[in-house]
Amino acid sequence: MLNSLFAYFLKSKSAKAFLMLIALVIQIQSAASQDRLELGGFVGSSYYFGDLSKGVPFANAHLAVGGIGRYVFTDRIALKGMALFGNISGDYQGQDLKYLESSDANYAFPRSIGDVSAQVEFNFRSYDHKFISNTTFTPYISVGLATTIYNRINTDDENSAGKPSFILSLPFGVGAKYKINKYIRVGAEWTFRKTFVDDLDYRGEGSIDPSDPYGFGESTFTHNNDWISFAGVYVTISMLKRKTKCNDGIKK
Repeated sequence: MLNSLFAYFLKSKSAKAFLMLIALVIQIQSAASQDRLELGGFVGSSYYFGDLSKGVPFANAHLAVGGIGRYVFTDRIALKGMALFGNISGDYQGQDLKYLESSDANYAFPRSIGDVSAQVEFNFRSYDHKFISNTTFTPYISVGLATTIYNRINTDDENSAGKPSFILSLPFGVGAKYKINKYIRVGAEWTFRKTFVDDLDYRGEGSIDPSDPYGFGESTFTHNNDWISFAGVYVTISMLKRKTKCNDGIKK
């Protein structure tokens, strides 16, 4: 019965009009298409700002590596995903830290971190426009959501390695990108992650309250939360090339 109805529909004028509409939509979409998906790698540095930070960018910076993917919506907007891995650390000599018995004591901490983010990029200039050949460079800003992964130490065991924890962070940053050719793009960016914890710089001595690990007895939304920064360069390769005859007369 269903086969008969389907065969009847295919012979009708409505079916022909419907198929013509589908073909027109496909043709329009193909004509408007451009390079959409990019995949590549990132290399750079990672460091932290927090209660024990010196306040100097790139102080105690470490190697950071990862992957990057970008889906282009228009020549002005793109969605970017990143997975980054790095380390943060600090080495503070003779500071008056309230949780230590002696003000002359030295303090140092290391920590490995991971970060997975989704960000929206906003280009300041038209970039990689499908009909304009000189749109090969633009600065941009980015903002989004991320999860930062690290081992949270929350026991009384001094030798505890901690428990893997996934925390919310808010990434934002600036960058610039350049289209070398129809396949390869390069870029550089500097981004910050605002976390909502205060124990990234805790090295594991005694139990803690993550919102006040050093017993300061005070906290603020803007200052007492730790920050992470990534800065580096990346290379991406266009994975989906869509060529259409309507662009044959346009200079690439």
